[in-house]
Amino acid sequence: MHLNYRSFSNQSLLLFFSLLFLNTAIGLSQGKEIEKEKEKDTSNIAPMIYFGWAQRTTPKSLEPYYKELKTAEYGVQRFSIIDQLLDFHIRKTNTDSVVHYANLYLKEVNNWSQTPKIKERFSSKANYYLGKGNVMNGLYDNAVKWFLQGLQEAEETNYTEFKYKHKLGLAQSYISQGNIDKAIGLLEKSLSEFTPEFPSLKTQNYILLGKAYRFNNNYIQAQNYYDKASKVSKTLDDEETLLTIRLEIAKLKEAQNDFKGAFPEYETTRNEAKEKGFDAIYFEGSLLIARLFYKQGFYDIAVLGLSTAYINAIDSDNLQFQRESLIIQSRCFQEQNDYENAYASMTQLFRVIGEINERQQKAIIKELEVQYETLEKEKEINTLEEDKLLKEAELSRQKTIKNAFLIGFLVILIPIIALLFVYYQKLQTQSELSKKQEEINTQKVKSLIQEQELNLIKAAVEGQDEERKRIAQELHDSIGGNLAGIKLQLSSLAKDSDALKTINTQIDETYQLVRDISHTLIPKKFKQNAFTDLVQEFANSISRTNTIQVAFHPHPKENINKIDEKIQVELFKILQELMTNTQKHAKAKNVDIHLNLIGDELSLLFEDNGKGFNTLEKETGIGLKNITSRIKKLKGTLHIDSSENRGTVIAIEIPDLKKTVHEL
Repeated sequence: MHLNYRSFSNQSLLLFFSLLFLNTAIGLSQGKEIEKEKEKDTSNIAPMIYFGWAQRTTPKSLEPYYKELKTAEYGVQRFSIIDQLLDFHIRKTNTDSVVHYANLYLKEVNNWSQTPKIKERFSSKANYYLGKGNVMNGLYDNAVKWFLQGLQEAEETNYTEFKYKHKLGLAQSYISQGNIDKAIGLLEKSLSEFTPEFPSLKTQNYILLGKAYRFNNNYIQAQNYYDKASKVSKTLDDEETLLTIRLEIAKLKEAQNDFKGAFPEYETTRNEAKEKGFDAIYFEGSLLIARLFYKQGFYDIAVLGLSTAYINAIDSDNLQFQRESLIIQSRCFQEQNDYENAYASMTQLFRVIGEINERQQKAIIKELEVQYETLEKEKEINTLEEDKLLKEAELSRQKTIKNAFLIGFLVILIPIIALLFVYYQKLQTQSELSKKQEEINTQKVKSLIQEQELNLIKAAVEGQDEERKRIAQELHDSIGGNLAGIKLQLSSLAKDSDALKTINTQIDETYQLVRDISHTLIPKKFKQNAFTDLVQEFANSISRTNTIQVAFHPHPKENINKIDEKIQVELFKILQELMTNTQKHAKAKNVDIHLNLIGDELSLLFEDNGKGFNTLEKETGIGLKNITSRIKKLKGTLHIDSSENRGTVIAIEIPDLKKTVHEL
C-alpha cells in the first residue's frame, strides 16, 4: 500500500529554516524601508503578506480506504477504492500518489480476467489518471499519449463521461505546450458535444477556453468564458471550482497589467482556499503572488514567497511547481545582482529538469514493464489452457480405450443408420419439392385468374367506353345533324308565323338536349355507385386472390366522390393499368393506393414493394404509354421513383381540377 505521508529530506528542512530566517530578515528590512519611504509615494511599497507552510500528512479519513484496499476483491471493488483515492490526491496535487495509484490501476486492469470491452472501459479511466499525473509533473508529451489512448478506448466503449474528460485533459496539455489554437479548436468542438448530465465538465471546458484565449491575448473572450463557468458553478454550489475561476480572473487582470486588481484577488482567493482545505488553489495562489511581487520589483518578498511555494511543491512532489518557483527565484536573485544564490537556484532548477526527464524515461520504462507483465500474464493463461487441453486429451484417450468394444459395434450399425437417414432425407426432400411445386402451380393459377379478372374488367370498361362513344357519336352526328338541318329550314319559314317560331324553338331545345346527352354520356356504374366504393371493390377483388394485398386510402372520401365522372373514369382506367403492370412485372406482395384531394389539386400515389427497376435503362411499355396519354389528357404530371430491389412509387398530380373538367 502506498501512503501519501512522506518525510522531508535534509535539503527541504534546510530550506524551511532558511525561509524562517529570510522571513525575519525581510520583515526587518521592509520595516526600515518603510521608515525611509514615509515621506514618499506609498504606491511603491509592497503590502504585508504572510507566506505560510505546513508539512502534509496523511488524513485519517483515508485510513479506511487503505485498510479496505488490502482485503478488497480483485476487480470492480478494488477499482472503486482506487478511484476515490485518486480523486483525493488529484485535488490535493499529491503527484507521486496520483502516478502510483494510476499505474496500479492500469496494471490490475491488464491482469483482469474480463472481456476486452469491459477492460477497455476501465483502462480508459486508468489512462486518464496517468495523463493527469503527467500533467502535474510537467510531462506533457507523455500526458498527450495517455489521454489519446484513453480517448480511443472511451470512444470504442461509448464511455461518454471519459470521452469528455480525455478531451479536456488533451486541451490542458496543448495549452501547457503552447499549442493554443489546437486547444481552442478541440475545446469548442467538445463544448458542442456536451450533454446536460455533465455540467461540471462543461464548467471545466469554459475555464480552459478562458485560459486559452487569455494566452492568445483575447481578454474579452476569456472574460466571457470565465463568466459562463462561474454561472454554471454557482448553480452547482461548487466552491472549489468557483475559487479556481476567481484565480483565473485574477490571472487575466495580471495579464492586462492590472496588478492592483490582481493582487487582492490572489490574496483573498488563496486565503479562502486554505480555510476550506483546497491546498492546490492555495499553493498556486501563493506562487502567483510571489510572481506578481517579482514583476513589481519587490524581489525580497518574491523570494520569500517562492521559497514557500518551492517547499510546498517538494512536499507534494509537484515538479512543475518546483520548476516555476526556481525559474522566477533565480531571476529575482539576478535582478539583485546576487549571482551566488542565482547560481544555486539554477543548480536546483537543472536538478528538477533532470528529474522531469528522468521520470519521463521511467514512465516509458514503466509502460514497457506493464506491457511485459501483460504478455507474461497472457503466456501464463495460455500455459494453463494448454495443461487443461492435455488433461482433456488424456481423459478422451481413456474413454476411447474403455469404449473400444462399444465403438466397434457402433461402426457396424452406423452405415445402416446412415442409409436409413439418407433414404428418409430423400423422402422428405421429394415431399417438400411436391409441396413447393403445388404451391407454385396454385400461385400460377391464382395469377392467371387474377389476370383474367383484370382483363374482363378492363374489357367491360373498354366496351362500355366504346359503346358510349358510339351512342354519343350517333346522337351528335346523325340525330343532332338532322335536327340542325330541320332547324335551318324552319328558321327561313318562321319569319311570319308564330306557330312555326314555337316549333323552331322546340327543335332548338331538342337539339341542345341531344348535344348535351352526347357530351355527358358515361358508363352506368359510375352513376349508380360512389367512385371510392368502385376502387375499393376493385382493390378487394385483387386482394382476394392472396397474391397481392391492396390497400386503398382516399382522403377526403366525400369530396373525391364528388369529382366529375369523366375524371373518375380516367382515374379508374389509370389504376387498372398500374395494377396490371404490377402483377405482370413487379412480383410485389403489397400495394398501397393513396388518393388525396386538397383544394383543387388531385394527387394519386401508387406504391408497391416489388423488385423495382432502373428508370434510366427500362424501356417504356404499352401500359405505361397508355397511362402517360391519359394523364396528359387530364393536364397532369407523372413521376416514377424506382430502383432495383427497392419497389416502385408512382406519383400523379392534377394541379387544376376545375380547369381540366372544363376542357374535357
